Amino acid sequence: MGLAFARKFAANGHRVALLEKDPERASRAAEELMTTGADALAVAGDVTDEQSVADSFSAVVNAYGAVDILINNAGISCNVPTESLTLARWNAAIAVNQTGVFLASREFARCHQSGRAGVIINVSSMYGQIAAPERLAYCASKSAVSMMTKALAIEWADRGIRVNAIAPGYIDTPFLRALSDEGRLSLDQIKGRTPQGRLGTAEEMAELVAFLASEQNQFMTGQVVTSDGGWSAYGYYEQHTE
Repeated sequence: MGLAFARKFAANGHRVALLEKDPERASRAAEELMTTGADALAVAGDVTDEQSVADSFSAVVNAYGAVDILINNAGISCNVPTESLTLARWNAAIAVNQTGVFLASREFARCHQSGRAGVIINVSSMYGQIAAPERLAYCASKSAVSMMTKALAIEWADRGIRVNAIAPGYIDTPFLRALSDEGRLSLDQIKGRTPQGRLGTAEEMAELVAFLASEQNQFMTGQVVTSDGGWSAYGYYEQHTE
């Protein structure tokens, strides 16, 4: 989804900085955007490392003068029975999914220039709104992102910083396809459980994020917008008989 976000904002005329742990991956993404005429900057960094996050923001401010929109998209899965969940895997999920949002958001506020509008969009999950078995660390970290969104929104409202989040359902990405290939989930079952009968797309999430960040959405802050094809709304059990 991060690449879809970058493409959308670049197409809308924004200068885009891409923070990625893998420097080569960041460079390839930036080069792709620049072939379309976009102004893109590749930044290598790790959202779980405090100094790395600070250095990344410094690099963007040095290049562009300011950071006006932050999309906290870094995330990892952690699908495992709780009794088999190791402390290392728990800590990794919390570090990326939750602490990374804290560090990047804090640095954004520190760099924010008075008088400029600021926007933070966090990527939570429908599993930050509803529960699922064998996803304790993921659900816990994503629900924390949702609450962090609300807390930061009210703390920074008087500074002109709006903070909202999206809570995607199952989105058709290489990440999800890899989980399917590993046998950790069934795409057919997911589609069957989703009222719309399909997966979401990264481009649909990008459209949502772009709207939330836009000037047409000035009065919304502290909200978590779920986009899951009706998954979390559906609570009916239908028994099929031959």
